[in-house]
Amino acid sequence: MSQSPLHPFHEEAVQLQRHCKLGLHTGTARVGRISHNDNVLLNWFRQLRGNAGLPEEESAERTFGAGFVVPASGNALLFLNSSTAETLPRDFGADLTMQGDSPDGPFTLHCPQFYVHARSDRRQQRGWAVATPVNETLVISYGQPRPIARVEAVINNFDFESGNGPIELAAGHSKVLRVEAAGRTVEFAWRQGHDHLKTLVEAGVYLSPALTTFSFPAWEDASDDELFDFALSVAWLCAVVVRQHTGVPVLAFLDEHDRVVKRLIGNPVESNYRGDSILPHMQVEHGMPKLFRDCFEEHVRLRRSPLWSRLCVLIACIEDPPYVEQKHATLMAAIELLIRNSLVEGKHLTAEAAERKTLNELIGAARIALRWDVPKHYTAGDRHRDLRNAVAHGGDLPYDPTTVRRDFDKWYLFLLRRFLMRLGFNGPVACPQRGFAAMSRVDEFGEEHNAFGA
Repeated sequence: MSQSPLHPFHEEAVQLQRHCKLGLHTGTARVGRISHNDNVLLNWFRQLRGNAGLPEEESAERTFGAGFVVPASGNALLFLNSSTAETLPRDFGADLTMQGDSPDGPFTLHCPQFYVHARSDRRQQRGWAVATPVNETLVISYGQPRPIARVEAVINNFDFESGNGPIELAAGHSKVLRVEAAGRTVEFAWRQGHDHLKTLVEAGVYLSPALTTFSFPAWEDASDDELFDFALSVAWLCAVVVRQHTGVPVLAFLDEHDRVVKRLIGNPVESNYRGDSILPHMQVEHGMPKLFRDCFEEHVRLRRSPLWSRLCVLIACIEDPPYVEQKHATLMAAIELLIRNSLVEGKHLTAEAAERKTLNELIGAARIALRWDVPKHYTAGDRHRDLRNAVAHGGDLPYDPTTVRRDFDKWYLFLLRRFLMRLGFNGPVACPQRGFAAMSRVDEFGEEHNAFGA
């Protein structure tokens, strides 16, 4: 097992590790269980054993030379290399353990479930397989268990131009953005090589990068799950700000000497990076600091609520589809969900009654029962209804693409304004004004600050 731990991609080793979210870990891996759904003969034999009432035979544990890395774009990769032609099927597996060395010292890795995406064929003398963790969190432990003092998260697709921390003379601005979330300080910071990585992202070389990290102190008696959930709540509020998935692929628990105790590796859904933000100036007091101070706890409550939990996900994925019809369909679903939830939460309608309402009926109820400001420029000519019905039922767009895109942007801004207001935010948001970028109060729904391309 002396070949490269990244075999068969050893020639791409530099590329795989350039700007990676977690550096290369190497060692020996043992696979506890593997499915064989792609082996028709084996599955037929298993079925015969089952019909005969015989217990299922357990697969023998297999040992591989291994490498593990989380690349700059995409999720974690497990490279498994055999000293023989033996490989793994392209299928699900479980209970993979790995021991070895890393930039942070000796480690033990446990992957509860994984899926093999690529493998060697029979023509190759030495077997290999490339897998990714799925469904459950992969855990890496370093050394002996120690008390956790600080937590650091790598976050996808979130960035800021300038922070509110100490200004670096060489850069001319701060690379640190501090906020308070439920009374705890959360510090966002640029990752090493940020500027060059940002250029590569803007050029389309990387699609879902991690340009920043955020960290916060652990609190007394906090469990791993509580720290993980707090980190995910921070990331999901960032997703609302930048209107895309901002998952946490790597979460590190650090001791009092800033040495890594444990890492949790997730498999988050990814958006292609977009340099958008609903907050015009993140670093100023009425930007990210105000949003997190005033809204974080309510955001956590909504994220745990069966009524509201889906809305954050919809907001994050609206711009992900490639076609405007798909984008618009997701947007209108989110707007209808927002209004329905608000009517149910305010006890104006039951969930069943709200579900039966059409889009126009929901907008009418929002104006009357909820007393929402929905000016007539949103519903002029019934374009919103025509578009909603067309994209929901697979019909042709009833208007030209420019009109459709402008209406999409207007209603998307409406959704973000209303959701931020539901969270308790009363600061300014980014908006258009006479064809130029501007900002206005979050509760400003007039045409001047909501019409795109005007």
